[in-house]
Amino acid sequence: MIFRTLSLFLLAAALSAPGAGAAPEPQRELAPEGAPPSSEGKAEARDVLLDKLLGELAEAEDEEAGRALERAIQSVWLSSGSPSIDLLMGRGLDALREDDIDRAYFYFDEVVTLAPGFAEGWHKRAAIHYLREDYAAALADLEQALRLEPRHYEALAGLGVILEDLGDRKGALEAYRRALKLDPWLENGATRIAPLELEVEGRGI
Repeated sequence: MIFRTLSLFLLAAALSAPGAGAAPEPQRELAPEGAPPSSEGKAEARDVLLDKLLGELAEAEDEEAGRALERAIQSVWLSSGSPSIDLLMGRGLDALREDDIDRAYFYFDEVVTLAPGFAEGWHKRAAIHYLREDYAAALADLEQALRLEPRHYEALAGLGVILEDLGDRKGALEAYRRALKLDPWLENGATRIAPLELEVEGRGI
């Protein structure tokens, strides 16, 4: 159980390292020539790119394509638009990979404080709360991450992990299904759902 639950967060962190599988920058043609796009324009371009990548992920025909799209999406999620926030995220991920939970928490907490509209900061801090077995704080951070980015399938899967650990099998099943609908290639997605379906819904007729 411990390995299964921890693997979700740690795998996400490892694959989401800055620069890994970076997605291409979307082309912008709305700003006048020579002028940088506005913050609103950058956010719009980011949403357009994310829509495209998520659509392709839902239709990916094989695991190789699915994993490549996951990496591209993670790169978009990690891009805050602020070099200082991205630096803090990178340091937090480095600390997490080194199993330095307290140092990782420090960086992710700084991200949430300085950039409360950045969903990935809440998602990563939720991972630290979970590792500290503070389920209430982890759930609160995941809920905030999903308010900001409802299509965050990693946050949905994390929600499923916590609800399952807390004994809410029905809630966990719903969260896993929502995650798997967004990412059919989600790591261990089908194996998580199968026993819950049997337990919650029975064998059927």
